[in-house]
This record gives sequence, C-alpha cells and structure tokens, in this order.
Amino acid sequence: MSDSLRANQADWRLECVGLSVSRGGRRVLADVTVALRPGECVSVVGPNGSGKTTLMLALLGLLPPSAGAVRWDGRDPARLSARQRGRFVAYVPQNVDHVPPFRVWDVVADGRFPYLAWLGRCAPADDEAVRGALALCGLTELAERPFHALSGGERRKALLAAAIAQDAPLLFLDEPNTALDPGYQIELLRILGDWLRGGRGLLVISHDLELPAVLGGRVVALRTGQVVADGPTAEVLTPEALMRVYAAPFETVTAADGRRLVLPRWWPAATSAP
Repeated sequence: MSDSLRANQADWRLECVGLSVSRGGRRVLADVTVALRPGECVSVVGPNGSGKTTLMLALLGLLPPSAGAVRWDGRDPARLSARQRGRFVAYVPQNVDHVPPFRVWDVVADGRFPYLAWLGRCAPADDEAVRGALALCGLTELAERPFHALSGGERRKALLAAAIAQDAPLLFLDEPNTALDPGYQIELLRILGDWLRGGRGLLVISHDLELPAVLGGRVVALRTGQVVADGPTAEVLTPEALMRVYAAPFETVTAADGRRLVLPRWWPAATSAP
C-alpha cells in the first residue's frame, strides 16, 4: 500500500482471518473472521466484555494479534506509517481523554494530517475539506469557538467532522451516539447516511440496536470474544438471534410508520390464568 491509497479507490478490502487477541494475559478475541469492502456498513454488537472495542483496535493495527492476521489490501497495518494508515481509515474513539485548548476549526483541521507537508501548513484543498466537514456536521457557526467550551454532543460532532475531513475510504466509530440527545442522534444518522452514499465503508460499534437497524448493511454479533452471527441486519436483529447474543429476551414491535423494531422485553411474557 502506498500513500496514493485515497478515498477514490474503488476496490479495497479490509479483513481479519482467524484473529485472536489477548490483553492483560486474557484472551479477548478468538478465531474471528470479518471482512469489509467499499460501500458496506458493518455494525458490531454484543454484550459488555464481548470484545467489540478490541476487535476495532486490532483492525486498526493498534493491538497485535496472538493468532491470525489483519490485512488492509493484503498488508499488515502495523507495518504502515501513520500517514498511510490515516489515508485509509479514520477513527473516532468512544471517549476523549484529553480536551485540547484549540478552536473547533483547528480540531477538525487535524484530520488533514495524512496530507500535510512536514511544516504542517494547510493548503487550499485542506481548508476546503475542513469547511466541507464542518458544514456536513452543522458546525460552521462554531468553527471559532474553543473546543473545550462545546457541549458533549458538539464535541463528538467536531471529532466526527475531523474524521470526515480526513477523507479516508473507511470510517470507524466506537459508540458514536453515546450520551447524545435525540436531536443529535437524528443528525448523526443523516451524516452517516451521506457518508455511505459516497461509496465508502463504515464500521460502527453500538450498544443501541436501533442504530444498526436504521443504518442497515451487515451486523456482526460478538459474545465472549467469538462471532455468533454475521449477516444482513434483518437476519441478525431478530429476537431469536439476539437471545443467543445477549442471553436475554427480545420482542418485535411495530413503529407508527410501519417499521418493525426488535427491542429488549422488559416485562415477563403473558401467561394464561390457571
């Protein structure tokens, strides 16, 4: 893979085959095989501790496999430079440990790091990418505001805008709708829909099963570090399949617009009177 790998490449492939990963002396993933291609949306679901974030970090080349392999177009991402990785995958983590004292514009402009010259100055094309990402995420009017002065939802949108400005063919999001109010969640779906319509790939970790239901595509379900389901959203998000994933009951409900949703069943099933 060379630095020429860009978002306009139409035939890339990211995959892991027989992937096992250990952390702190404990095996977290075991024999996982997953692939992602252009235009695909893959949502990773599963209970806490099932290995979702570990899988994402391993696919990014940030965690070494104890068995199996991760390949980006046949190459090991751990052997690529930061610029090469940044031109292929943009990543937004679940939590931000450090809040930089920068403007929103500067935070989003950081997404252009794979393309900047060594002096780190943005060219007109970089500024255009930043403006486009700010506009897509509804942050244009906040561009000059300090990042630390934003609300939690606005910060998450700014980080997403930085990833979009990165102009990579793949976007990885870890719990992107955590702590977002309904208005921001709807806006997130609009942004991700625009991203997918551009023919790029999307990998999302989500505890909220409504997010993969709306995004569509494929769902990969993990339990105790193993893949227990991998298929189209409509086939995996069923009460029967989710019972195997979460060991908890689910039921299908019909929304006002006729859509069918699968939700946890919070109350006991009705029983006949004796």
